[in-house]
Amino acid sequence: MNKAETVAGGVIAVIGILMLYESLKFAYFLDGVPGPGFLPRWVAACLVCVGLYLAAKGIRPGLASQKAIPWPDKGAWWRLGILFAALALALLLLDKLGFVIVVTVFMGVVMYSLSVRSLLMLTTVPVLTAIGLYIVFAVWLRVPLPQGVLTFFE
Repeated sequence: MNKAETVAGGVIAVIGILMLYESLKFAYFLDGVPGPGFLPRWVAACLVCVGLYLAAKGIRPGLASQKAIPWPDKGAWWRLGILFAALALALLLLDKLGFVIVVTVFMGVVMYSLSVRSLLMLTTVPVLTAIGLYIVFAVWLRVPLPQGVLTFFE
């Protein structure tokens, strides 16, 4: 039995079940077209299936065609903690600082924690990604994004 796969599969399945439960509050169809509950239900159903498969694979090693996935080492847990802390901080500061600044800093932290050490990559990719996402969502799709301190983008 592979505990890492079993636990991960169980967590994924539980998240999928909770997501499915919450998605039932939204209409599946509205006026003959997919409604706000359409995509969340399908994503939740896929999460439940993947989670159950992963848990079953962890319980029954014969179902696995490759070697078992080991638990992460201490460094990997630290990187995961940094990523979650960066995500929480980004969500807290999104309205105050704005989308472009928060996404730029968040992307930089994620890239650095994933062992990207090139100064060129760490300075250009986050900035270009944030600007690209802003153009796609705020300009092209007209989704209102938090401006924060960069109010001249309005």
